[in-house]
Amino acid sequence: MSTEIITFEEGWPFVQKGVTKLIRNLEGELEPPINSAEYMEVYTTVVSMCRQNLISQQLYDKYREVIEDYTIQTVLPSLREKHDEYMLKELVKRWKNHKVLVRYLARFFYYLERYFVRLGGIPTLREVGFTCFRDLVYREMQSTATEVLLALIHKERKGEQIDRELVENVLEVYAEIGMGTMEKYEEDLERFMLQDTVSYYTRKASMWMKECSSSDYLLKACRRLYCDECLKMEKERVNYYLYSSTEPKLVEVCYL
Repeated sequence: MSTEIITFEEGWPFVQKGVTKLIRNLEGELEPPINSAEYMEVYTTVVSMCRQNLISQQLYDKYREVIEDYTIQTVLPSLREKHDEYMLKELVKRWKNHKVLVRYLARFFYYLERYFVRLGGIPTLREVGFTCFRDLVYREMQSTATEVLLALIHKERKGEQIDRELVENVLEVYAEIGMGTMEKYEEDLERFMLQDTVSYYTRKASMWMKECSSSDYLLKACRRLYCDECLKMEKERVNYYLYSSTEPKLVEVCYL
């Protein structure tokens, strides 16, 4: 490997060229993927630049800037123009692309990760990349996405067919954006879904009991049978697209 030291002004155009090609690939533009020679050109350029400590910080900041610029200029506009299930599909697509982007950029900047990031005790390149998506995309789109998801679950409870694979893929975004925890899934989707479940079955139970005899025994039997049927359907929902940690909470609200 070359021991040449390259300044930021000399080296960044080579890195930018590789990053631009990667982004064009992600956007589906007619361009062949980055080959091994192009990858090595970017990687060795980063190595040569990182031999200067001040440039390491500059590269680290530039890594974040590249992701933020792409997200603001391309990803967010594509999501804002779509609605309902089309927005959910775009969210899933953009999250998958973002993970690819972060993975490849981490390879470009591996030397930076190995020495500057690790020795400095600062967020990893993956953490920086995921945080950018969380702060710029997820925080803006999450509320709308949750509303659409709840509407789809409501439709399914009424017997209508929905795209379960789409729901599962969107919930994966909620889970993965928590970066190792289920915090976002639980706070931004699960708790609203549970509240909606209580409201839905409370209304349904009232309708069922009105149709039954006034006998206490019949009311209790009716309620028990109804709860068992509700629980069966909700467990099926867990099997199809909800996370298993949600099941005991659904069991609890079904018997409220």
